[in-house]
Amino acid sequence: MDLLEVDSYDSFSEIFIQREYEEYLPSLPIFRILDIGAHYGYFSLWLQSMYPENELSSIMIEPSPRCSRTLKKLIGNKRLCGRFYYLKRMIGNPQEDTGIFYDRPYMSGSSFSSSDDAEKIEVPILKENDVQSKFPAPYDLIKCDIEGSEVELLTNYSTLIKNSKYLLLEWHSWDNGGKRYSQIKDQLYKCNFEILKSSPPLPSVGRDGVVGLLLAENISLKS
Repeated sequence: MDLLEVDSYDSFSEIFIQREYEEYLPSLPIFRILDIGAHYGYFSLWLQSMYPENELSSIMIEPSPRCSRTLKKLIGNKRLCGRFYYLKRMIGNPQEDTGIFYDRPYMSGSSFSSSDDAEKIEVPILKENDVQSKFPAPYDLIKCDIEGSEVELLTNYSTLIKNSKYLLLEWHSWDNGGKRYSQIKDQLYKCNFEILKSSPPLPSVGRDGVVGLLLAENISLKS
């Protein structure tokens, strides 16, 4: 696997070396995932390496143009072709066609403006049918790392959420008090999800606020 971009090493290290998601994987085998905020697709690739006996299928959703080269190469790999898909979309209000995305290196692009020199770009907003037409439900896992748009995901994409057994979510609170986490818990409850495991909130690097990681299970699909 080639690390094609300047910040590829940071993303690769977090997932393959530090293995930040390992303790939050569900115990059941995973075959079908939505990788929302896929960045370079390393989570999907790592998950396939964790279950080498399974032919994992993933749709990787990522708005940043800096990630396109790596993602296109990944879905073109002969071992993954037909199983890994890529959509250049952002999470937002599905009633709108496009939204503004602030593209930053080192996994910090988001729909939130800040004082840095982020590149402001217009990106198509994800519609649930974009996913369903390529990769129909149900799903075993939705992994989400979207830098502060978690409530928007849970609010606007309920069909996708309710058709997944598990949700692995990295949440971000830019309000400096962690209040966003309470909103996320409320939305998970409305979607009939139970939080199985959550990390303590940690100070965000390079931005005011806190971040955390959680695994939640869809009670409606619990066997």
